Amino acid sequence: MLSSLKLLINGMSKNFGNRILALVSLILVFTILLSLYMLHTIKNSEISLLEHQKARLQQAAYAFDQSLEKSLHQYIAEQQAEGKSRAEKIEIVARYVNEIINDLKKEYPDVHIGLYVAELDVFYDGTQRFHENFSLRRKKAFEETIENKTTLVQDVGYQEGGIIEVYKPLVRAGRVEGVIRSAEYLSEIGFYNKRRQVEYTIYTLVGVVIAIGITGAMLLFRQLVTQVQKIKDGVRLLEYDYNRLLPEAPGELGEITAAVNRFAQKISALNLYNETMLAAIDDAILVVDTGGKIIIANSMCKKMFHLREDCWKDNFREALPKGSPFQILLDRSLKEERDFRDLQVSWANPPGNHNVQIYLLSTFALKDGSGNLIGAVLCCRDITERVRLEERLHRQERLASLGKLVAGVAHEIRNPITSISCYIQHWQRQKNGDQRALATVHREIARLDSLVNQLLYFAKPAEARFRMHDVNSLVENVLSFFGEVFYGKYNIIKDLSPYVPPAWIDREQIERVFVNIIFNAVQAMPEGGSISVGTSAAESGEGELVRISIGDTGCGIPPENLPHLFDPFYTTRPKGTGLGLAIAHEIIQAHGGRIEVESEVGRGTIFHIFLRTRGD
Repeated sequence: MLSSLKLLINGMSKNFGNRILALVSLILVFTILLSLYMLHTIKNSEISLLEHQKARLQQAAYAFDQSLEKSLHQYIAEQQAEGKSRAEKIEIVARYVNEIINDLKKEYPDVHIGLYVAELDVFYDGTQRFHENFSLRRKKAFEETIENKTTLVQDVGYQEGGIIEVYKPLVRAGRVEGVIRSAEYLSEIGFYNKRRQVEYTIYTLVGVVIAIGITGAMLLFRQLVTQVQKIKDGVRLLEYDYNRLLPEAPGELGEITAAVNRFAQKISALNLYNETMLAAIDDAILVVDTGGKIIIANSMCKKMFHLREDCWKDNFREALPKGSPFQILLDRSLKEERDFRDLQVSWANPPGNHNVQIYLLSTFALKDGSGNLIGAVLCCRDITERVRLEERLHRQERLASLGKLVAGVAHEIRNPITSISCYIQHWQRQKNGDQRALATVHREIARLDSLVNQLLYFAKPAEARFRMHDVNSLVENVLSFFGEVFYGKYNIIKDLSPYVPPAWIDREQIERVFVNIIFNAVQAMPEGGSISVGTSAAESGEGELVRISIGDTGCGIPPENLPHLFDPFYTTRPKGTGLGLAIAHEIIQAHGGRIEVESEVGRGTIFHIFLRTRGD
């Protein structure tokens, strides 16, 4: 409808617009022709004046040449100054040359006259300034004049102050002894002021003529053209904002604007309903046309995919993350004209980030009543928290059953182990039996006892006693212990931030977590390596956290093993129990924190532990 309305308005204003254009064009052509004629006259006058000035400067240079009756070389010889220094020669020649220059200035008061002496490399201008009193531009002109032995005329132009210069070689006995320079500054004689006055007069005249012409044309047709233009502008704005109604107009134009305003109000009300509905939906909704241009993006979509507020008309292939499942599926829906429903996808933004989000994704191809494709819709919901809650629930159920089993197993095997251990210790003190065999049995029983202790702790962990503790101090104590036990075998690298806030933790339990993770790092590097421990402050939606990063340069963890890393009894080592990391994970969860793992096979593993800084 808006397109048809534009065509109607353009047709109504076409004839009147042509009349105005013809009138204004006639006035402008007359003004331009008048301006060209006056500018041509100014140009001719300027050229004539410049030629007159050049002739006058050449006359002054010739007069200076005639006034120098003697050769400079001859004058120096007459003054018996040939054996004197350059500075003394300059002073002697200055008395002779400056007197002539000052006499000529009386005859040519507006002309700057001077003499450049090549042998002494000095320029005389009637003053006592002899040290570098000329510019590089003049130096170049002096050298060119001496080389060519001809008069050089230069017009520097308005940017340099409007200078006209004449450089005439001073030739004596067939030898160029120097260069006579005569120059005149046009700004000093008022040349540019006169030209500007003429130009201002022309511009004023042209402006007055144009203003009169335009004012006359506007007076003739102002009402119709103004109203039509307002309607055209209003219709153009309605494409982006239906709340900006057209202004009222008289006659038939008023009926058109009233009809357009009623139509815009209906569309605006419909858009308001749609925007309110889309804003209340927790899903991200993105609608694009067949070319990929974004038509609709609700607030959740902009937040989820980090779109610009004014993303309308952007192409979704550039707006959505490159290579993401959202971009790929939406593109396939447009190309294949098919729907994809309730697909669960995982995506980390940027790719490689360890914080992977899980989404429920659907795309639909949009078609009109004739079955033609007109666009596509993307519906996406972030189900990361729901999936993690389900996994945590299943894990808690599994651990509850495991806890009952562990408690029973520990009770059944602990008493026999205690009795056997007592007998073996008795035999060792009595020195009866094979001592090596007894020592082996005792060591294995001690290992079983350690396993029982871990099972009991895992099944029923000790009650946490939370306090505010300095994490850096805790890390120092643990690293000190490992440094003494494995002295010289491992390179321990510390990067402890002094700005880390205290953490709300149970000191003994968190110390157990650090010991378990560092012990795992030691077991991953049997031949030695580096262990790095760092602390820093981190931000999250829950507030400020403390991050502890523990890394090693060991064998790394294959990607397929990472999901099971914290499962009880899951281990890849022959003598491992598979409880160390499971206990660490349970402790961190009880503290309201989390553990994240980054690993690359052959390069090492990094554990990131996040702890709360407050107890609420």
